[in-house]
Amino acid sequence: MPPPRGAVVMPDLEGEVAELYSAYVSELGAALDELEPWWERLIATLGRKAIKLRWPAGVASHPRVLAIYRDYHRRFSALGPAPRGGSTPRFDDDAAWGSEAEGAPDQLIPPAPERLLIERLSIEAPKLHAKLAYLVMSPIGVSPEPRPSMRTLQIVEADTHRPQAFDFELRHGTQRGLERLLGAGFDLRAGGFKPVALEHASEFHRLAYNSYLRALGRALAQVERWWARVVDEHLQRGADSAARALERAFADHLFGPVGHPQVIGVIQAYWALCHEINAALTEIDRHVAPEQMLLGWLRDERHQTWVDVLTAMPYWPVGLDRAGRWS
Repeated sequence: MPPPRGAVVMPDLEGEVAELYSAYVSELGAALDELEPWWERLIATLGRKAIKLRWPAGVASHPRVLAIYRDYHRRFSALGPAPRGGSTPRFDDDAAWGSEAEGAPDQLIPPAPERLLIERLSIEAPKLHAKLAYLVMSPIGVSPEPRPSMRTLQIVEADTHRPQAFDFELRHGTQRGLERLLGAGFDLRAGGFKPVALEHASEFHRLAYNSYLRALGRALAQVERWWARVVDEHLQRGADSAARALERAFADHLFGPVGHPQVIGVIQAYWALCHEINAALTEIDRHVAPEQMLLGWLRDERHQTWVDVLTAMPYWPVGLDRAGRWS
């Protein structure tokens, strides 16, 4: 009997893929259960209307959940084609070669990680899918090389030239994005950090910020060219105007340029670096909230177009593992 119209149809999982998927569902479910008290307290504090504005993807966008998603995305991506069953065919056995020697294509090639990590949950764990379905911006980034750390920071004079401005036509409210992202960062901590102005920050934080500006500027320059190609491809494929091409580009990439892995990777790397610096400083008053370093300090009028791009993020695409390590 054929499946109902609209039903999600996926092949059965076998072997290593099935074992890994079972571990993913188990770890994800446990993490969401652990986060439930935090989420309920946040709802009680902010109210349901405010929390939808601050956490539009719900508890699924908590860094603990994103860390699990990213970990299993990496592990599923590392799996190669499934091995063929049975003994190795003999060269003199014609019947053992050709299509009869291979399993179905969906058995030889593991499903795409994105389909496994969210879409398949609708079959295997509907309650988890109801939460993960709101994870609409991929948290998979490409880290800058070398990955920044306190050991790799170099003393470089701050760039006094006016930074490059980026001409993206965006579709979100910058102020609302600022309130969402700065507020969400605050929600992740048991105790808030006192605001620290850039000029009063530690030397390490200032070095990290200068490094961040260079990395983010390079990423945005690359993404600007990529976004122009995306829009142009839609024009080439029949969009009857630049506005229609842009509309189709946003249909393919819901959050526009900020969702590109290069930008996501820079955000992740420098969020983790900010926490690394904070952990090394004994004076708590000198700790800087990562959302302040990555977004708050950019509000200097010189980087307004950068702020405009970043505030399209529905959530911070950063991860926090069980050991308390940020990534």
